[in-house]
Amino acid sequence: MCGIIGIIGGKPVSRLVYHGLFSIQHRGQSSAGKLTYDGNIHVTKEAGLVRDVFNDEKKIDTSGNVGIGHTRYSTAGLDDIESLKRNAQPEYLVNPFLAAVFNGNIYNCSEMVKKTKRKPRTDSDIQWLLLPMADNLYKKELKVNAIFNACETVMHQVKGSYSALFLADSGENPFLFAMTDPYKIRPLVLGKSNGMYCIASETRVFKKINFEYVKEIPGGTVIAIDKEGNVYEKHIISKPEKPCMFEFVYFAKPDSRINGQSIHNVRVDIGRQLANEHPVEADIVVPVPESGRHYATGYTGESGIPLDEGLMKDKAERSFIQQTQETRDKVVEEGLSFLRSVLQGKRIVLVDDSIVRGTNIRKLVRGIKNAGAKQIHIRIGCPPLVAPCYLGIDMRSKKEFIARDSNGEIKTGDAIAKEIGADSLAYISMEGLQKAIGFDICRGCIDFPNGYPVEMQKDVMKLFRHDRKGIRAYECM
Repeated sequence: MCGIIGIIGGKPVSRLVYHGLFSIQHRGQSSAGKLTYDGNIHVTKEAGLVRDVFNDEKKIDTSGNVGIGHTRYSTAGLDDIESLKRNAQPEYLVNPFLAAVFNGNIYNCSEMVKKTKRKPRTDSDIQWLLLPMADNLYKKELKVNAIFNACETVMHQVKGSYSALFLADSGENPFLFAMTDPYKIRPLVLGKSNGMYCIASETRVFKKINFEYVKEIPGGTVIAIDKEGNVYEKHIISKPEKPCMFEFVYFAKPDSRINGQSIHNVRVDIGRQLANEHPVEADIVVPVPESGRHYATGYTGESGIPLDEGLMKDKAERSFIQQTQETRDKVVEEGLSFLRSVLQGKRIVLVDDSIVRGTNIRKLVRGIKNAGAKQIHIRIGCPPLVAPCYLGIDMRSKKEFIARDSNGEIKTGDAIAKEIGADSLAYISMEGLQKAIGFDICRGCIDFPNGYPVEMQKDVMKLFRHDRKGIRAYECM
């Protein structure tokens, strides 16, 4: 999971890309970068947050009327600092000149390495979009049909999820173009402002840089934009779209929209469904900040149990997307305070979006108990996560899920509640989640393997069989 942005138009885009990166910082915190182009390449990328990478005006204000940017959440490569630096995006080649950023995960890397004579410079799976794309554009005049043909060839080669942006040029003819996988697993939207165009991961970017939303970029589609602001579109592969369930549950910000659906409204509806499916006698509903807030709003509205702020968040980092268990623990440990005056003597409904490894929830239950709570009833806005995601969420091994026991069997809510010291624990049902979102979704991590697109199910079963604790299966095959 990453955040991407690209802008092209009749004036310098560097500051717009920079400000847009802040709007997608939540999608990746391991590295950030941007590249602008004016006949010369101006690139800055580094491990760390946007504010740390772009720490002086020379890095922020570079020339060029076209540019791309990226915030990275690592799903390929090692997690040490040098690897995070090396795998930071944008990535580019000079023969032909082609730069790229992407959000998703290519899981047939072992096949793709055989399809090109070019050597990857990094461990990131962006190479398996960038290198074959460069092969197909090499020694060709850069025109719209050449871009469409190259994208079509690559689409039929790669397997996985991708919403990708490319910046290409041959002489005085730069193009910004985007390509989405046929199922549109990862979001991508188009906006405009005074003859300039922006393509980004989330609609909230447009609010930040004062662009107008134009449309969702459909699955299996290529959109190319030239320096005059001409927009060309070709739909290449038709499949039923299956956007990632976890985008609605966790990743996207509540002020964004996916396929016309408000993320805020979806999460409130999930909270209502939870209250109907799993009622409980309690004194207050307490959200886990900030991830559980909108779910708790729906739960309290449906149940009539009053909402109160029993927890305070002190840090902006998101624990789930930290690179190691040690840093996840540190974010949770340093990031929350417990309000004894709210919690003491109360029967608590603690509402959150999801449980993956149990890092957060164990510490929360312990902290709430220490603050004097009488009972703790946990309600979760996502069904149990039971399998790794092979399409861009870094849940690496089937052995890391709290919902699976040591024999690989799925635990009951009661068993998990006992394990973490809560009085009860209940998840929203698959049907309730689907109803709240309102259209078909990719749900492979909660309904394995049937929740994946049908043509991927054989592949993901093979990956699942190669699963080893702490190792991403698609990197060791």
